[in-house]
Amino acid sequence: MNQQGTDKELVRKVLDGDDQAYRTLVERYQHMVYTLGVRMLGDPELAEETSQDVFVKAYTALGTFRGAAKFSTWLYKIAYHRLLDAADRERRRRSWQGDPGKEQLNRPAAEDTWSGLMAEERRYWLLQALDALEPEDRDILSLHYLQQQSIKEVAVITGLRAGTVKVRLHRARERLRTHLEASATGKILQNYER
Repeated sequence: MNQQGTDKELVRKVLDGDDQAYRTLVERYQHMVYTLGVRMLGDPELAEETSQDVFVKAYTALGTFRGAAKFSTWLYKIAYHRLLDAADRERRRRSWQGDPGKEQLNRPAAEDTWSGLMAEERRYWLLQALDALEPEDRDILSLHYLQQQSIKEVAVITGLRAGTVKVRLHRARERLRTHLEASATGKILQNYER
């Protein structure tokens, strides 16, 4: 059985009862959803759990996929809203438990070369700076720059108009720049540009 095909073909197969086709879609997009989850939640275990929830929700809602947008954009929209819900639940849980801490991301092993080490460390500090922003700023910057979604796709995912996304991206970049200029993280990142 050929498991390759376009996303629309696979969706059609799933709707016709082919569960293996859905497995192919999951394999195709699980890393994308998990990565977004880690960025938005800052907790790999919670991101993994929520990613599974995203794919369950997508499966039950697959009949609503009309193909007007790419399947990945449709899935991102589901993921984005599920992750926002999970982040809200986690904030409430931590507030209720009096837990002010936030788990740090595990940095992946750096490459063996010096430039690889420098790039990984620079990425780490940029992610730290993003984490210091308000969730709305962090999420929109992450969707556009880290997840490489277009303005139009970010608009579909967030439910905002494209013009609003552009304005929010501009403002979020400005807040990130201001934060970096005033923080030790910004000074560290300046050293990488020398």
